[in-house]
Parts: sequence; C-alpha cells; structure tokens
Amino acid sequence: MLMIKKIHFVLTISFLILLPLSLSAQPSQVPDATWGSVDHFKYTSAGKSETFKNVKLSSNSIAVGNDITVTNLDTGNEIATFNVKSIRYGRQVKMCWIGDSEGMISESYITVKECKR
Repeated sequence: MLMIKKIHFVLTISFLILLPLSLSAQPSQVPDATWGSVDHFKYTSAGKSETFKNVKLSSNSIAVGNDITVTNLDTGNEIATFNVKSIRYGRQVKMCWIGDSEGMISESYITVKECKR
C-alpha cells in the first residue's frame, strides 16, 4: 500500500511539473512582433498553395491590423500584400507566424525567425 502511495505521489508531482512546460511550448497570439530574418512564405490563392523561401518583407516589424508586402527575391516581383490579422509567437523556438486570417490557423502566412514581441 505504501508503494502505491509513493508511485501516486511521484506521478502527481511529475504531472504538475511537466504540464506547464508543455503548455508554454504552444504558440500564443500576440499583438505585434519584430524579427531578424524571414524563413518562408506560404501563399494560398484559389485553393492552390505555394511556398516561397527567398522573400523580402516590406518591414521587419508589424502589428495586427497593418499591411505587409512580400516580394520574391528570385524574380523581384511582389507576391502579395495582405492585412495582418494574427501573429502567433513561439517562445521556445523564437519564431513567429504572421497570418492573413484571425485565429491560430491561416491559409497564407509568413514564418519569421529571431522573433521578439
């Protein structure tokens, strides 16, 4: 009986320690962000998606509600300009996902590295 109580105690303590760590790993919504470099841009239009790796943004910081322009550095052409509706911040990976729709999932989004909020 004592052994069962010890196991129960150890499992409870482990759960209480690990739960906050797993919750903090989830990206959270933030109102604005600043970043060092762009990882990629996933663009979805008319049901078709394309990922661009070599892109430049019109700014290295943004707030929800502002417009941002993405330019393809391979061709020099503007890919898209959209109004930022969501910014998700991954604290542990120091990355942000800048989206064109509200909530946690956007069809078109920009992934940036060295992100700060």
